Amino acid sequence: MEITRPTVVIDKEGSILLWYLPNAISQAYQVDLLNFGLLATLTWGASHGMGGWRNNGKNFRNDANLKGTIDLSPAWFQQGHGPSNDAHHPEVSRLLKSKSQPKEVREWLQCTAGLQAVLLGALRIMHPKMYLHGQEAIRRLRSKAAEWQDEDMEAVLPMWNSVYSSMLVMVNRASPAHKDTNGQKVWLDTLLTIGNYPRLHFLVLELGIRLQYNLGTVIALVGSALIHQVDSIDGDRACLAYYMRENVHRYVQVPLCERLHISDIARDLRAAQT
Repeated sequence: MEITRPTVVIDKEGSILLWYLPNAISQAYQVDLLNFGLLATLTWGASHGMGGWRNNGKNFRNDANLKGTIDLSPAWFQQGHGPSNDAHHPEVSRLLKSKSQPKEVREWLQCTAGLQAVLLGALRIMHPKMYLHGQEAIRRLRSKAAEWQDEDMEAVLPMWNSVYSSMLVMVNRASPAHKDTNGQKVWLDTLLTIGNYPRLHFLVLELGIRLQYNLGTVIALVGSALIHQVDSIDGDRACLAYYMRENVHRYVQVPLCERLHISDIARDLRAAQT
């Protein structure tokens, strides 16, 4: 079944699985994303052809001038580290560290603050419990950064205009059918697609639905529970994927929020109208 209009998908208990917001982000914000150093960011930090399927060269468009993926985070654990070891604490991702080049990476975050605010406002409506828990985790990370005297984290957190703890930028990459391993079933991952490309669909396989994936479309879904897929396509496309890391929340002692129910949204809407 093809879906082209704004849609909320729920399970049989009424828990929200997916929000579909076609054409949600204006062309002006999309231009900002492409103009403010994104190309330089990817030129310096993109990886492809290495590691698992996420960086497998087969999933990138062969004739693309620019292709790859980068991860950005104000606070995450290095591989093999975690909150169970007191000697380990989260740190800023490599491309956001002051000793890394280019400076365009931080500038890109600052210049796209308006877009991040729009997506943040959307999450506050789509999953207010997750929004509040994420906001509290960021607040506690700021206190920890001062305690650790971590200059990079102290510099990056104020410009990280999101309650998500990580962002993945993917350029000219197809995504084979998969679930996302970093998420939790109570969380929504948020995806934004931009670029210049023809008709495309976002597939949610076990639900049997195809979401029309136009430029500026936002999809928020329980990525750890739903198998989803985006095929290859002619044209240039970038996707920004925002997600949480449970070990960071555990480290700052912010518990998992409750799963969102459609009745919660209905109650909030009624309250807003009174």
